[in-house]
Amino acid sequence: MSVAIKVSSCIERSSWIRKMFEEGARLRSLHGDDKVFDFTLGNPSTEPPADFRAELLRLASQPQAGMHRYMNNAGYEETRAAVAAHLSRRSPRPVAARHIIMTCGAGGGLNVILKTLLNPGEEVIILAPYFVEYKFYIDNHGGVSREVWTDRDTFQLDLAAIEKAIGPMTRALILNSPNNPTGVIYPREALTALGALLARKEA
Repeated sequence: MSVAIKVSSCIERSSWIRKMFEEGARLRSLHGDDKVFDFTLGNPSTEPPADFRAELLRLASQPQAGMHRYMNNAGYEETRAAVAAHLSRRSPRPVAARHIIMTCGAGGGLNVILKTLLNPGEEVIILAPYFVEYKFYIDNHGGVSREVWTDRDTFQLDLAAIEKAIGPMTRALILNSPNNPTGVIYPREALTALGALLARKEA
């Protein structure tokens, strides 16, 4: 049985990623691991702290009844409460545990959000260069990707281009800082201006 036409097309379009990995492996075999640096994924270059490993061992050696069972769909309540307390300390506004949902990584979180927000055909603005998976996440839930380039020299936000791209079908904008893949950090002033722009468009 063959895979769906849409999935086959996605595989073809993303084949350059596989080629990039293969080329990296070829270059490492030619020149050595110490001469070829892999920037394809944000894998950490340092190991977890000793305290973290010790805590894992402690938990594994002192199991609590029921710790292997299913949890609430939004995540363990005590974990959500701890995250909410941490965010509340860092934010001028308090964050309630009921507003926290634990997900399996950022990709899982984005898929949950897009499933919640998107109606078929609605648009999501993505700022180029962008993490290639964003388009797949948007497509998963019937959305349409709308690419908007950042400044070609600095990769900072181009607010005029973003404003021009916002239309009646715009439902969301995906932004992360530091940006993946450029590593650019958007300054507070730019984020504040973007927030004002989006609030004005939503009014």
